[in-house]
Amino acid sequence: MSELEKMRGQVFRGVEELAAAAGSLVEQYTQEPARGNVRLGITERIVRHYLSEGLLGSPNGHSGQAMLFNYGNLLRLLAVKKLLADHWSVIKIREFMAALDTKALEELVTNALRSSSTRVGPGAEIEKRAGGSQGFSVTGQLADPQSKQEPPSMTLAAAPPLASLAVESARRAERASAEWIEIATGLEVKIRRSFRVPRSEQERERLVTRFLSVVEKKKK
Repeated sequence: MSELEKMRGQVFRGVEELAAAAGSLVEQYTQEPARGNVRLGITERIVRHYLSEGLLGSPNGHSGQAMLFNYGNLLRLLAVKKLLADHWSVIKIREFMAALDTKALEELVTNALRSSSTRVGPGAEIEKRAGGSQGFSVTGQLADPQSKQEPPSMTLAAAPPLASLAVESARRAERASAEWIEIATGLEVKIRRSFRVPRSEQERERLVTRFLSVVEKKKK
């Protein structure tokens, strides 16, 4: 089990614990000499800023005055860092993150951490300082909240692997919200969770009539 997977089910009390957890993961996979959170670009101030930008999802609750965060918030924080390293704009990141489920986020973060740990050899340090296209930018910081400069925008069309994560998330959501039922050989119907069974005889007859008319039309 990876260090990331070990954090499933954990609750992080306050912004400080969330930032520390994310920083420890990046530190482990990048193996860069310790220089505190600054080198990782994951500070409490940065986390608070991206919370206010709506990039990390909602807190999992509160304990006293401290916000509680879960595994999903941690994944979002790491995913945001990866996308910022790839020069995505805040607007594009917000749109993209809204389309990803936990499984897709985990895949994105796992791939980013893995590529950071395997990027070795001549030119590796230069690539890390430039914020390589796959892993984390480990020597630079996240965009300063007070800075007015915004990274250039990148559309989803420019990143097919990332776009596929959103597509798979949508498919999983669709499968979770509906179920295909075989009525007869060659005939299946998709029933959404929101479907309400007809309560009156009149409603049932109307549904049967509509169903048969659709089937007969498709057979012509």
